[in-house]
Amino acid sequence: MIRWIENISMSDAHLGRHYDPGPNSLLIRIQDPATEFKPTKFQFKTVHEFEFLDAEDTDGFPDECKISDDQAKSLVIILKQAMLNHMNVVVHCHAGVCRSGAVVEVASMMGFTPTERLRIPNLRVKHKMMKVLGLTYDADEKQEAVNGKVTSGGIIVPIGDEWDN
Repeated sequence: MIRWIENISMSDAHLGRHYDPGPNSLLIRIQDPATEFKPTKFQFKTVHEFEFLDAEDTDGFPDECKISDDQAKSLVIILKQAMLNHMNVVVHCHAGVCRSGAVVEVASMMGFTPTERLRIPNLRVKHKMMKVLGLTYDADEKQEAVNGKVTSGGIIVPIGDEWDN
């Protein structure tokens, strides 16, 4: 059975602009601290909510606003449980690209099949989750990876209807 994972924006979750997750599904919601979680169009079997900024190690924000080691560990545990229970997973953050993109990148390393959404993963989120899994990573990795592939640099222009509306 193929288990898929999709990163989406907060508005896509609210409006239901994503794959139908089905009855055996999981939603991971990532918001900025003190932001209200909007209702979602689809019902999910399980919902997990996290609050942390889309901030990298060197952004200057206080560490208590960024993803913590405990949150990274919780995300990995949730994904492992979803894998064992053959669940489809939808992950949303504000724009649906960086924080949720990082979760999808790591989930794809764990065996989930990612959908073809734009991902420019937050490296702090990605590296903390990889560390929990015991995976090695390049601490000097630059934000040049898009959907798991290194770009040649320059401006990234999405293709398709992903950025419509």
